[in-house]
Amino acid sequence: MNDTSTAIPRRLDDPPRMFWWDLDQSLIVMAMMIVGLMCGLFFCGSLIGLVFGHLYGRTKSGKHPAYALHLMYWYLPASVSALKNTPPSYLRQMQG
Repeated sequence: MNDTSTAIPRRLDDPPRMFWWDLDQSLIVMAMMIVGLMCGLFFCGSLIGLVFGHLYGRTKSGKHPAYALHLMYWYLPASVSALKNTPPSYLRQMQG
């Protein structure tokens, strides 16, 4: 009883995946689907979510696995960011 169709992660550091996307990419798709559902335009929301997910995946390809954290650090205010122990992004020179 050897089931060869189950995907086994090759490394322990593999990012979590949903379907064939990384978790952050699939969250973008699902968020757009939910917004489309709330507006009564599920098909349009799904289509926009797939396009945004694809564009984000192309932007993220070849970059660090935590690319979303880098974007959060640079473009969100410090009160929203999960990186509480880092200096604000507008400080360009480190002291010490």
